[in-house]
Amino acid sequence: MFKRWARFFRVINLPTVPGDVLAGAAAVCAVPGVVASPSLLSKAAWAAAAAVPIYMFGLADNDIVGTATDKGRPIPDGEIALGAAKTAAVLCICAAVACGAAGSLPKIWWLVAAALVAFCAIYNRTKQPVVMGLCRGCNVLCGGAAVAGWNLVGWRLGALALVWTIYIAAVTKYSEGEEGDPAKKRRVGFLVGATIYLQLAALLAFPVKPFLVAGAALLLLLRAAKRLAPEVSAS
Repeated sequence: MFKRWARFFRVINLPTVPGDVLAGAAAVCAVPGVVASPSLLSKAAWAAAAAVPIYMFGLADNDIVGTATDKGRPIPDGEIALGAAKTAAVLCICAAVACGAAGSLPKIWWLVAAALVAFCAIYNRTKQPVVMGLCRGCNVLCGGAAVAGWNLVGWRLGALALVWTIYIAAVTKYSEGEEGDPAKKRRVGFLVGATIYLQLAALLAFPVKPFLVAGAALLLLLRAAKRLAPEVSAS
């Protein structure tokens, strides 16, 4: 049962998700005059936590939309029922909402998070690489929105979001046809995992000690996930 859901949610990718938010938050905290207070750190943590179920929703929705065409995935293979998958997708959104509420995240975060969910749904129905890039770029903006509120400005945050958008869009474009090419599928998995190194580079460029520690922990978690679940595909 665990392996089915691990495949469904591509669990080895999950450690790459919170780092986007932490990088965005760090970029805002690097702005002169901004202090990484316990309150801001708490909001960044809750936003990072919310990013995971939003990402999981995107994966669930992707498999639901592709039930009839995505051979080799848990739903068409009969490992997970379509109804169970739909329930899981709804629960993921509920979990993200709970994180946002628990962290008392500002209204702008809710708007950016809603845009992220929308981009996930749009990508799943269009398969446009740039839309997938916007999903990750929005994830970075969620970190900035959580700590900056309506003062969501600064070239650092915009530059990070743009880099993430371009990188993920390029990887998504490259991944086309991977289903029939195991070697390419492995390379795509590596490129997706490499996102965590982009995050660490950003956290080193905009150093906030708690974020750096969290980023290093996520890297260790990613490596552990790959060792513990080598049979789970990253894409």
